[in-house]
Amino acid sequence: MDARRRRSRDRLHRAVLDLARDEAATDLTVTQVADAAGVHRSTFYEHADSPAALLQAALLAELDGLRADLLADPSDEAVRQVTHGVLEHVRAHAPIYRRGLAPGAGSSGLHGMLAEHFLESSRQVLRSGRLRVPLRIEGVPDVETADAAARFMASG
Repeated sequence: MDARRRRSRDRLHRAVLDLARDEAATDLTVTQVADAAGVHRSTFYEHADSPAALLQAALLAELDGLRADLLADPSDEAVRQVTHGVLEHVRAHAPIYRRGLAPGAGSSGLHGMLAEHFLESSRQVLRSGRLRVPLRIEGVPDVETADAAARFMASG
């Protein structure tokens, strides 16, 4: 991604995160977000098709950074630091998560986004060998058991 596109993306992410603290992303308009970011509507659409999609992209960018840190550092301390980082991420965006995880959040809900992110994180950690599932089920390949465990860890 070139520097100008990255700057636009970062401005849009900051704007939607700021606006979504006080208002549901589904109630935000593209014009509101673009104006708050200081970009044109067409620039908005280069990055997302709706404020809700942009909000999810902004949150995932932060979570993906934490996952990359975990995968890059094989130490046990990295697990503690990344877990703390995820909790700090949720705390920093508490109003957004409170609204997005509430019953009836609908299409703007964040549960699915989080479940998919943590499922992929669990799969990557399992593939890296840092986590093993010490469960053997007769007739079920170990890889399927591990994937079921990853789904459980991600969604509960």
